[in-house]
Amino acid sequence: MNTPRITLTRMSAPFALWALHFVALYSLQGLACARQLWRTPVAGLETMTWVLWALTALVLAAIAWEALRVWHIRRVLLAGDDTGRADHTRRRFMTTLGLLGAAVSALGVAFTAAPLALLPTCA
Repeated sequence: MNTPRITLTRMSAPFALWALHFVALYSLQGLACARQLWRTPVAGLETMTWVLWALTALVLAAIAWEALRVWHIRRVLLAGDDTGRADHTRRRFMTTLGLLGAAVSALGVAFTAAPLALLPTCA
């Protein structure tokens, strides 16, 4: 039986997306303040704020996509009847960790983006 595989890369992808979001968010915020980059208001918010919100939405969508891929692997593994095999149990455990990692990463992205919503761009 050809069971799907979960790799360390797939498990760590949400954490990498969270880290990239953190670096990009605060780098772009610093550029907006230091260089007056994209500070013109559009629909009540500065252009940079819209860019940062779009970046946050894109990263959350990518984390959700990775979580859905891991969820699919988990469903296939649970549908199989290999409960006695240690490898099967390890894969189920890894998919559970992958889903929990995606949830923690999504929460981290939300907390990283919270100052964007609560504070002015350059205080």
